[in-house]
Amino acid sequence: MPQLGPSSTFGGVFVHSRSEGRARLARHPAPPPSLPDPKTGRALRIATVEIAGAGAICPACEERSEGGFVSFVADLRMVYACPQCEALVWMRGA
Repeated sequence: MPQLGPSSTFGGVFVHSRSEGRARLARHPAPPPSLPDPKTGRALRIATVEIAGAGAICPACEERSEGGFVSFVADLRMVYACPQCEALVWMRGA
């Protein structure tokens, strides 16, 4: 089950943006090099940051939105940043 991490600023990786009246995210101009693991607090080094340009369905609120994905170095989990529920949603890796 996805785990929610509280973040109105999306860990500094994304910022709010608006396009055609819809909530969406854009990359932060100066993102951090890592995000803390929500359970251990250990810094997870960010590998990639992508915007879901065509939209994605949030695993937490199940709304379609233009959020963003973060992947990590040496960790199979991903994070979905949802502009609708304003949360970082941690997903298990494969």
